[in-house]
Amino acid sequence: MDEIDCRVVLFDSTHQALRGERALKEAGIPHAVINTPREFSVDCGISLRIGAEAEETARTTLLEAGVTFVGIVPYRTRGRKR
Repeated sequence: MDEIDCRVVLFDSTHQALRGERALKEAGIPHAVINTPREFSVDCGISLRIGAEAEETARTTLLEAGVTFVGIVPYRTRGRKR
């Protein structure tokens, strides 16, 4: 398996994570709902994984949709690129 360079969008609440998921879906930005990786200490157990190339577009989309998020952080994972 290849190592994939991606980003994780972190949230303080499940409500905001689900709003973020909806906003990215409506904007056509590829993403995945994931369990928040252990190395990130936030109150919400749900995060969104996006491709590194989509970081700025996702940030703009979330801000324009009024979604509150903690940050978008680099993350490397193993697996197939989707």
